[in-house]
Amino acid sequence: MLPGISQAAEDSSLKIINWNVLYGFNHHQSIEEASEWLNTQHPDVIAFQELNGISEARLGEQARLWDHFHAVTHKEDGFPVGLTSNEPIDIIAREFKAYHHGFLHCKSHGIHFFVVHFWPGKFEDVNEILYRATQLVDQKERVIILGDFNGCSRKDEAFLTANATKRNPDYTFVDLVEAKGFVDLVHKHDPMAKISCPSPITIPEWSKDWEELQLKRYRIDFIFSDPLLAKYSTSGTILLAKQIETISDHYPVVVELSGWIEP
Repeated sequence: MLPGISQAAEDSSLKIINWNVLYGFNHHQSIEEASEWLNTQHPDVIAFQELNGISEARLGEQARLWDHFHAVTHKEDGFPVGLTSNEPIDIIAREFKAYHHGFLHCKSHGIHFFVVHFWPGKFEDVNEILYRATQLVDQKERVIILGDFNGCSRKDEAFLTANATKRNPDYTFVDLVEAKGFVDLVHKHDPMAKISCPSPITIPEWSKDWEELQLKRYRIDFIFSDPLLAKYSTSGTILLAKQIETISDHYPVVVELSGWIEP
């Protein structure tokens, strides 16, 4: 038990999922299947990328199917990111002008969430997020940065060198986030989790066969937290479930916190 945490707090938990859902749940073909699967997971918070063609209102309607009655997106066109929660969401910023995909900054369950979808070579988003996030941490606020980084972690370098021979890893985004002290919660709890995409749904459009796909598999989806909040994390992994492979080219990242009570 962490110092100063009551038994009631110790027994509480918070489950967070991050998922890039491939152009709005496989081009809107798999919304029902995704909703059914998410309902079985009982998450408290979900961050999404690639909510293409899904408005904030529609996301809110879908979120009710997994018992989330609060939902927001950061824009209506292009590649929106979004957040759903079983507790109220305070929208702090929806940023997309002057950025590539942009990002969403919300607060729910007493935690600041930065939902991101980075693009290789474009660093305006991550630099601005880290500026805001580090200020919040200095103010004793709790922060999570999560999403599709379109970049890799140096912690996976040996795996990438041996397996992802059709990739040219870019470590810049993760390097920048880790340099500010944020903790990779999946690596903390499951260092063998090295793959978050692509799934077989990409065959044959982006990979001609299974053999080629295996040479492209890597981890580019992350959930980072500030160091204090990381102490509350009890699990973190990537869910390589078969039923997900018809929904998206990415696999969901999931972490759980125990003992965290909203201030």
